[in-house]
Amino acid sequence: MKSKLLNAVKASWPYLLTLIIGLYLAEILAGSIMALSRYKLTFADHMPTVLKQLALHPWHYYNLYLGQKNPVLMIVSVAVILYTIYFALKRNSKHKAWETADTETHGSATWGDLKELSDHYFSIKTNDLTTSFNESTNGDILKSLIEREKQKGTDKGE
Repeated sequence: MKSKLLNAVKASWPYLLTLIIGLYLAEILAGSIMALSRYKLTFADHMPTVLKQLALHPWHYYNLYLGQKNPVLMIVSVAVILYTIYFALKRNSKHKAWETADTETHGSATWGDLKELSDHYFSIKTNDLTTSFNESTNGDILKSLIEREKQKGTDKGE
């Protein structure tokens, strides 16, 4: 039971971390937009202070904006949650696609034995291979190549 819980925690921590970071960034985005609407033209002057407060007290501001039903925070938070769920399900389905039943291979691949390899790759007999080669090549071209090689050999020997 304890190992099952530990495995579940190990498997879910990247998604939980993604969710926390996404919600943290949603809070900063919502706070920045709220500061922009409040300070308008003097936004640049107040931005360092606003960002510092948003970064240092994310839980406070997240709850504050959530209590105010801030549309930016709610939309971005829902998007982050949906993205995290999608990411987790997509990754899980890819992992399941590679699992196989009681074999040490991936997908439908299996280990072949010597007979299967022989039947598949060595089904052509030597005589059939020679006949097939002779029928597919032009004898005159082969003779001219052989003559050319002989002539090169005699030219080098001189």
